[in-house]
Amino acid sequence: MTQKLWGGRFSEDITSEVLEYTLTVDVDVRLLPHDLWQNVAHVLLLAQQGIINMDAARSLLNRLGELDREREAGALTLRPEYEDVHLNLEQMVIEKLGLDVGGRMHTARSRNDQVSTDARLYLREVLLSAMTANLDLIDLLAEVSDDDLTTVLPGYTHSQAAQPVSVAFWRTAHASALSRDVRRLRDAFDRVNESPLGACALAGTSFNLDRDATARLLGFDRVLTHALDATSARDHMIEAAAVFALGGNNLSRMAEEIVMWSGHEYRLCEVGDAFSTGSSIMPQKKNPVVAELVRGRSGRTVGVLMQLLTAVKGVTLGYSCDLQEDKPFLWQSIDTYLSALRIVEAQTRTLRFDPGRGEELCWVNFSTATELANYLVAEAGVSFRESHHVVGRVVGQLLARQATLRDLDLVAELVAAEGYPVAEPVLRDILAPRNAVNGYTSAGGTAATSVRRTAAELRERSAEQRAWVDERQADLTAARAATFRCAEEVAAGVALDKALPAALCAVTDKESR
Repeated sequence: MTQKLWGGRFSEDITSEVLEYTLTVDVDVRLLPHDLWQNVAHVLLLAQQGIINMDAARSLLNRLGELDREREAGALTLRPEYEDVHLNLEQMVIEKLGLDVGGRMHTARSRNDQVSTDARLYLREVLLSAMTANLDLIDLLAEVSDDDLTTVLPGYTHSQAAQPVSVAFWRTAHASALSRDVRRLRDAFDRVNESPLGACALAGTSFNLDRDATARLLGFDRVLTHALDATSARDHMIEAAAVFALGGNNLSRMAEEIVMWSGHEYRLCEVGDAFSTGSSIMPQKKNPVVAELVRGRSGRTVGVLMQLLTAVKGVTLGYSCDLQEDKPFLWQSIDTYLSALRIVEAQTRTLRFDPGRGEELCWVNFSTATELANYLVAEAGVSFRESHHVVGRVVGQLLARQATLRDLDLVAELVAAEGYPVAEPVLRDILAPRNAVNGYTSAGGTAATSVRRTAAELRERSAEQRAWVDERQADLTAARAATFRCAEEVAAGVALDKALPAALCAVTDKESR
């Protein structure tokens, strides 16, 4: 007969090939602290509800405390023959306490609600870490200096130079996009932070559980009530993966600009040597490899989203082993996204723009032609469509003569020939890229006053979001500490009806922290 904890009806054990194919211990290592926390909370409530006796509860809590201390010391290792983190810990408890005591820990629970609970406990910490990493990058990008405000570069549409912008405008544009990623992460946290514990396999249980109390001990906001939905749901993981994919794409777009603008044809910016490598054959090369890898690896986050959507779409309600494929892929997305956020922040600190080159490209690419059209509308009283045609013809003739808007005498001649004479000093003022940048004074525009206002709003929003992250992290830390403190007290002989209410109070009483 098989010796597996689930093997009562089986006459022989699974083969080594099946074990290797189905085990998840390498993936479950991340869930180890969370499974221990969950086990402690579950045992406390089993005892509180009279489902197990106090002697068994004290022995179980004492053993779980030992295992958690071993984990903190780096001495707790999962064994492949026990398949996953849940059976590993249960086996470790049974080996020490015997089947009669250790075998009671899994009462009124299934690995189905257990794994879903663990994954949520882990994922909500990831979401908070991702928010913090985004906020760090947002704060850095929103730290605009006077040089950032005065250094111009071409803005691009259709990969063609369009209108001049400032470096500060570019920095705050990316910070603005990242700010939405933070909001998405926060929204995802709300749906992740629901407790499936107590749903058991799919139908609930006949035991009198207090699911609200275990949810509170585990720091959840609420119980995910419907048992079948609670064990089947993976939409919260897909939602998180979607946020990681969107965030990865935003980082990739920033990386793409840095890669492109670092090239000799642009020469707009340069990353620090520590974030570049050279060529094995061409001694002149400085390759922005970090930005290239951020751009390339963002594809992993997109791939994970597609994998999860595909894996889940054909699974009926109720647990199927297809669903254990969620974690390996999601873990990859998590690692890819968090590492990209951190390396991009570090690289951004070294990023330098060439103000002379940026202004030169604005001139030679006719980036201020729109300003001349706007001037004719404002001062000559013509319609914008007429002025658009006039300036378009002027640009066409300049190109034919291999001239630019910097050739002011020729520009003045061509504009006058169109019937709208403008003095050269006025043209010089209209067409200067820096003047154009400072002239876009509309809300969200490139003018220094507008960019400073935008940067201040981004920093203010970031501070609010960071305060929320800190508060939520403090909630989770307090919940775990209260749960383990309660377990230690009960294991040491303190009455459960005294220790547990105090723990639940500590979880909810934020003012006392």
